[in-house]
Amino acid sequence: MKMLALFAAAAMTVSFGAAAQSRGFTATPATAPAAASIMTRNTMWKCAGDRCITQRADGSHLTMCQLAAKELGTLTAFTANGEAFAPEQLAKCNVRAKGA
Repeated sequence: MKMLALFAAAAMTVSFGAAAQSRGFTATPATAPAAASIMTRNTMWKCAGDRCITQRADGSHLTMCQLAAKELGTLTAFTANGEAFAPEQLAKCNVRAKGA
């Protein structure tokens, strides 16, 4: 019985961990970000490698994308709470891209 309880607890931990990882936003600019972080309105984004992420999960997905594009330039990908933007959504987002 104890083994079953331990297994159930481990399974719940894994599922909650996976859910937590899918929350927030990820922006992938065409050019790797030069800064380790950027600020859009009141949202801090942490940048590493070729992308920037924020754990903030609320707000309009399109607005969050446009704010990131305004700071980072054209985005090649954007994910909101685990869901990748479709090409037409990304095109609407990149209208606000820095230098566009």
